[in-house]
Amino acid sequence: MSDYERGRQLLDVVNESDEVIGKAYEDDVAARGLICRVSFIMLVNGDGELLLHQRSAEKRSYPPYWSGAAAGHLISGETYEQAASREMKEELGVEAKLEFAGKFFSEEDREMVAVFFGYYDGPVNIQRSEVARVEYYAPQRLVESIPKMRITSYVKKSLPLVLPLIRRGVDA
Repeated sequence: MSDYERGRQLLDVVNESDEVIGKAYEDDVAARGLICRVSFIMLVNGDGELLLHQRSAEKRSYPPYWSGAAAGHLISGETYEQAASREMKEELGVEAKLEFAGKFFSEEDREMVAVFFGYYDGPVNIQRSEVARVEYYAPQRLVESIPKMRITSYVKKSLPLVLPLIRRGVDA
């Protein structure tokens, strides 16, 4: 088992203004209620459908909730963009051009979350330790399905940031 899998990855600790105020290991961040950084990726295919993944039942948080295409903590010194690209590659085997969609502080998760948006129409190769399955959702179907789905707080908070970008792409 790697340091990452044991929660021994060194993360930057930030305040609610996203300023680095220290460093701590991932398991210490969670145990002490510190704030760390996360990149959250929402991918859309050519039909305007969002790629969501159902988290593995073995995940510490939100098992087996539905989440965005990929997400993950920033390793200390890593940028949000670097983490987004790394997580897409690790969790889905995907590389795609991403644009920054916005950022929010998740009080319930004690995480500063940067949301990235991109288009991707190719195959995915999921990392089974992270992802149980993937599914595409048209925006209207997702809005209608959310009350019956177990979704992460990130999906709820990211939709207002990414839905206008999906509409922009459809109208272009």
